[in-house]
Amino acid sequence: MSCLSGLVFPSPPALARLLLGHTPSAGDAEVTQFKAATYFSWRKRLGADVAITKAASRLKKPPLVSIVTPSFNQGEFIEETILSVKNQSHPNIEHIIVDGGSTDNTLDILKKYEGTYNMNWISEPDRGHSDAVNKGFGMARGEIIGWLNSDDVYFEKTTVQSVVNAFLERPEVDVMYGDIVFVSQDSRILMVRCVPNFSYKRLLRSCFLEQPAVFMKKRVVEDNKLELGLFALDYEYWLRIGKEYRFHHLPRILAADRNHPGRISISQRAQLLTQSDQIRPRYGQTHGLRDTLAGYVDKLTSGMPRRLKGLALLLSLTRKRDLAFDAKVSIDLNTIKCQLFARSLEDISSSEKQG
Repeated sequence: MSCLSGLVFPSPPALARLLLGHTPSAGDAEVTQFKAATYFSWRKRLGADVAITKAASRLKKPPLVSIVTPSFNQGEFIEETILSVKNQSHPNIEHIIVDGGSTDNTLDILKKYEGTYNMNWISEPDRGHSDAVNKGFGMARGEIIGWLNSDDVYFEKTTVQSVVNAFLERPEVDVMYGDIVFVSQDSRILMVRCVPNFSYKRLLRSCFLEQPAVFMKKRVVEDNKLELGLFALDYEYWLRIGKEYRFHHLPRILAADRNHPGRISISQRAQLLTQSDQIRPRYGQTHGLRDTLAGYVDKLTSGMPRRLKGLALLLSLTRKRDLAFDAKVSIDLNTIKCQLFARSLEDISSSEKQG
């Protein structure tokens, strides 16, 4: 019997008997030994190949994630937005900032961080928020796209990495979304909003997707652009793509949504609500008793349990140390009341003033 490159070979007579298909007998110990040795040799090699494959997978460049930030005269907040992206642990991110020709200190801040991480920016007149986001979508090269407004921030330093991992674990998903916190003008945490699992019927009743906590595969934004001239631009977009793509809820806080007087959801709330009511019938909503009852069922069976889950998360934030921005965490009675009972951004603002 001889050995070559880790494989054990029988002598020529024994090999001939093996090739002819003879069943090994007690006298064919050499053939039996060959079979056993070959099996263990190849199993060892297979294990090495698997290890090499896993190592190669680890060495493969991680997916590029593009973060699109539309901006216009929000110099008060955009630096914290930038840092929340810059501080991400995921090693392959491009940050695309599309500014609409700001006249405040926004451009000074953009120049300050230019070259310190993979950030590209342009500043030119545009046709509004939707146009700026569409420009950013067109510039994005990433496999995964996030849309983060210039007054919002990512929550943890591991936010983007957790989204990438979720997409890798669920390759069939096109849109991944998570929970958020509302923060004040000075980054004080006001409330945790845990959103429900995806249901298109529920989405027709109300917009539960929180835009800074939504990430999409590139093909989604390549084939679908935001409609220009809308206040409810994100809601219309979710309703449109919700019919065609697979959504998945990632149950963790991904972003912070800043509550301040200048945001459209507060300053132009009446127009926003009216427009949302006008958009829903385009995508199949019917105004009837069944829809009304379904809304009440949502609140009873899902709304309060999610608020209680949010309260537990809120209380745990006092121990958080890996946030991507300089959050201020202070839990008092007003914060707890807001968490459990606030129904709108106005309620959250009112609670903030009381605090």
